Amino acid sequence: MAEDEDIISADDEFEKLLQDFINAEVPDDNETKSDEEKKRRESSETQMSAEAQAENEMLSKAFEQELADTFSEARQAVEEQENMPELGSEESELAQAFLNYKSSVDKLSQKHLNKPFEAEFSIDFLHPNYKPSLGKMISDDLVKGWILLSKIFPSEVGTFPTTSTDEEFLNFAEKLSDQDLQLAVISYVEILIDMESCELTYQAKLLQYQEKHIKRIMYEEYLARKERQRLYTEAVKKKNFPIDAERLISNYFRVAQKDVDGAFAALTTNPAIFAPIDFSKIKPRFFGLIKVTPKDGIRINTVIGDFLKKLKV
Repeated sequence: MAEDEDIISADDEFEKLLQDFINAEVPDDNETKSDEEKKRRESSETQMSAEAQAENEMLSKAFEQELADTFSEARQAVEEQENMPELGSEESELAQAFLNYKSSVDKLSQKHLNKPFEAEFSIDFLHPNYKPSLGKMISDDLVKGWILLSKIFPSEVGTFPTTSTDEEFLNFAEKLSDQDLQLAVISYVEILIDMESCELTYQAKLLQYQEKHIKRIMYEEYLARKERQRLYTEAVKKKNFPIDAERLISNYFRVAQKDVDGAFAALTTNPAIFAPIDFSKIKPRFFGLIKVTPKDGIRINTVIGDFLKKLKV
């Protein structure tokens, strides 16, 4: 009996060792599945993390590009504003007066006639400066606005003569009870005054420009004349005529400023008028046997004249 118990105990011990060995070498199905699920989850999380990172990078780049474009547009707008010339004092006052007039007339027209006041003129037209053509456009808008005001206020505006003086306009405005109408009338007068000021400034600038233009033309003509004078002088010097070339051409150009045709006729028929013939530079003929005479001077004078008549510079 004891022997049987020992055998059972030994079998149990062996069974226990065998089970421990199996458990150590082959993992439990549940544990295996758990490990596999963990690995899949980690792999999935890694993949999702990579995709999320890529998406974040793409969104970041898109945001950076959008931000760069925004800064670029803003910078361009600032540069355009900086490059736009500022209006002069007269143009600025005219622009403000017109905006006041347009705003008040438009408000009254919207309120009483149920339609906007559409002006052809825009203050942007004043860049870079006022021009007379704008005066006609502004005047047309003034008339259009006044017609609307006459329809809205026939007893007040309709009976007031537009040929009135500035002071009469302002006195008329003081008696008006409607503030928008009052502003429209005051702005009307201010526009007329500012337009006149702009016209005077424009005419002054125009005269100044014309003066500069004339001076520039005169200076360019002076330079061109000096260049022609230089070319004439060099051409005469190259021929080695017995005459002072610089004096000849200088005196000719001085006289030609007053009488072009007469000076040229004298230059080509009797150049000695402008500079005397230098007899000391005329070589005797026939190896010095025939001495220089006044006839030689006359002959040289004719030769120089013929040369200058045909000279093209």
